[in-house]
Amino acid sequence: MKFILVRHGETEANIGGIYSGWTDFPLTEKGSKAIKATAEALKRYENIEIIYSSPLNRALTTAKVISASINKEIKIVDNLREMNFGIFDGKERRHIQESYAKEWKSWIEDYVNYRIPEGENLIDVYNRIKDFINKLIEEDKDSIIVTHGGIIQTMITYLLDLGLDKIWRFQCPPAGYVEIEYIDKFGYIKRLTSCS
Repeated sequence: MKFILVRHGETEANIGGIYSGWTDFPLTEKGSKAIKATAEALKRYENIEIIYSSPLNRALTTAKVISASINKEIKIVDNLREMNFGIFDGKERRHIQESYAKEWKSWIEDYVNYRIPEGENLIDVYNRIKDFINKLIEEDKDSIIVTHGGIIQTMITYLLDLGLDKIWRFQCPPAGYVEIEYIDKFGYIKRLTSCS
């Protein structure tokens, strides 16, 4: 089976260096154009039956463009939300480092286990993604999953059976996508494409 992991188009937060977990920021003009190219590229996947999308507007907007292009239904899945950055959410890195120096230091030193106040830790994210992916594996159908950078990184580490400490080794650009082939409980990256 194939997992096509699509990152939403570029947002104002992406270019502004803002941590946007559950806070939504609009797509930039560049982001809106790029998702059209992504939607066109995804026509190659003829066996797709459904598109799964994060409920956050930047991802759902991206999913709707893809849906219109390939004529497939969208199913919104709460577990596909970006990580909840809690007190960091919606803020620039510089502001976080100045206003929440202690919390920032704790997170940087242990980004897997440290739970950001009012937010999540990476284990929380991993567990909700693992549950979602396992259900898809049981169904054994190719799918497009429109979500966020951190969620795609988490999915890759899970599908490739890697530790969470490897999460930063994978980067999917806005409006890019990753194709993962999953056969006999083994996943491998078949394609990483940037459409921006």
